[in-house]
Amino acid sequence: MRSEETRGRRPGIPAAMHLRERLFPNAALLLLGVALLTLAAFAAAPAGPVPSLLWPLPIHEGCTSSFGEYRRTHFHGGVDIRTHQEIGWPVFAVADGRVVRVRREPGGYGRVLYLELNDGRTAVYGHLCRFEQKRLHLESRLLAACERAGTSFPGDVEITPPEPVKAGEVVAYSGDLGVGFPHLHFEIRRGDDLCDPFVEGLPLPEGMTPPTIAGLVFVPREAPATVDGSFEPRFVPAVRSGASYRLAEPVRLSGTVDVELVAGDHLGVASNTTGIPIVTGSVDGKGFFSMDLRRISLARFKEAPALFDPQYDRPATNTYRLRRLPWLEVPNVEGGGLPGDLAPGRHELEVAAANRAGQRSVVSGEVEEAARPAAESRLALPGTGYRLLGTSLLPDGLVLKLSRASDRGVTPLRLGSSPPSSLFVEEEAGGRVLALIPRTALPREGQPLTIGEYTTPWRVAAGPGRVASGGALLTLPEGAIGTAAPADGGAVPEGAVALNVEPFSVSARAAVTFPAAAPRHGLGVYFGGRDVFLDNWTGKPVPYLDAGLYALRVDDAAPAWGQPQVVTVPHLGDRQVWIRVTDSGSGPDARTLRLTLDGKAVYPDWDMDTRTIRLDLRGVPRGRHVLAGSISDFAGNRAELRRRPFVLP
Repeated sequence: MRSEETRGRRPGIPAAMHLRERLFPNAALLLLGVALLTLAAFAAAPAGPVPSLLWPLPIHEGCTSSFGEYRRTHFHGGVDIRTHQEIGWPVFAVADGRVVRVRREPGGYGRVLYLELNDGRTAVYGHLCRFEQKRLHLESRLLAACERAGTSFPGDVEITPPEPVKAGEVVAYSGDLGVGFPHLHFEIRRGDDLCDPFVEGLPLPEGMTPPTIAGLVFVPREAPATVDGSFEPRFVPAVRSGASYRLAEPVRLSGTVDVELVAGDHLGVASNTTGIPIVTGSVDGKGFFSMDLRRISLARFKEAPALFDPQYDRPATNTYRLRRLPWLEVPNVEGGGLPGDLAPGRHELEVAAANRAGQRSVVSGEVEEAARPAAESRLALPGTGYRLLGTSLLPDGLVLKLSRASDRGVTPLRLGSSPPSSLFVEEEAGGRVLALIPRTALPREGQPLTIGEYTTPWRVAAGPGRVASGGALLTLPEGAIGTAAPADGGAVPEGAVALNVEPFSVSARAAVTFPAAAPRHGLGVYFGGRDVFLDNWTGKPVPYLDAGLYALRVDDAAPAWGQPQVVTVPHLGDRQVWIRVTDSGSGPDARTLRLTLDGKAVYPDWDMDTRTIRLDLRGVPRGRHVLAGSISDFAGNRAELRRRPFVLP
């Protein structure tokens, strides 16, 4: 799901609504009032244990992302709490504990604070704009670490001895540093496990309703399984009836077919979509799958792609695979999926989803298992005059979408110089044909796909194996299928290649490399779908992101410095000088940033979304000041900032 950081555009910093510390001469009374208001706001929360954690902000605008949600390379390890799209809100200790560590990084969580609670758990706060200084002296400790390391990003800064804090005490201020728009990322950890903060005692919001179910996806798993007579997956919508859902129509299955749930939830704000922690599936009353995502090991949280199938997402939903894939090691996910040995006839399928408040939604429907057809394995396509319309990758094979001019004769299909050992054909109306090549019939090394006399631009391989095309080499893990083709037309980088890997659950383990080239400044791997450099050319594989355009690209242009601007941080009233760095190629590398203010080294924050340097001006006198420094981009091009003046009113 997309969280708040990916929605809309970044607002400007408002001039109003400053919450100056001088308005609150008695901080203890303020914090007590905030705690009481927080408890009152959640008086209508679902029944259950008394919350053991306070709400970490003085406002409650709902959550845009929940624990365990899908991210392309990992599970979301906490909750994202809305902050009015503003920065500078005070952030509270959710329970008594000790601040043991802080961190500032150019991406990721930006500024992070680690609060070890007295009961042994750890609360983690991310995307902060500042740490508390007046009592805890956290800014001073960060600055000292920066000066020792000579960088704004010194890594973990251990607080020795740890600073004790009470529940409700201010430990930091919310921000937007790292990845995303203004919000607070909040985690609870137990040792090496990430835990759902709402299960751990964070108060549930009002307005919770049961999960919404959009429908089920039926995906043929083992060739030549079919859904309603087709090799291709089919989405069947769910029709709501009172508190339950029913599939819009029965589904005919043949062979082993996977079931996937398309559903969504929210945390008290209907316009915000969040994930679902508990899902179960059964057929004829017998369970075939169960999932409980309320706790995930840090060692396993990068395995999210093995549980989700985002290609079938509908608006405001996630798509959950109702089968534990062999390489998935996340605990509390069990079951081999819908059985492939169902007896011919009708069966009752039921899938249930439960949210953090214990509210449950159920979708049921009828599936009919057909007697397995004697599918004919072929070595050629029926008819002639074929044209390739497209391809799709399934868990157990490659589907070719074809049209033909005549149903007379046959057309040979080859992978390299040989026909596939097995080929299944589904003939449709209007001269359309689907041809399924099972995984076992695909080569390990990429081979060109030829239909009759026509050699398509596609090369195909199955994992473990490799497929090369257009200067790129795609290394496939076991269980994956990959295709590659040179990019078509347009102003694309030389040597570009379009790559695809399925099943999606293993795509993150695939890698992209280009053949060795003469060393050249600024040579990197470019992924067009995200318009970013993936890596400088180092000869090592680049992690595969997604189907898209990969290419070698040269970046010889240095970044450009903007003009300094003095801004006021909302709710704090403090001044900062912001200066933007633009770059048309690989992007600025904040780790190379060096900056001086009036000739003295300083260590500013970096906002990677807007590519903006932010320097705290507390303690800086009014008047004219001069910035100077340098920064390089990820391709190694360096840009000097030569005496850029600004005036602090």
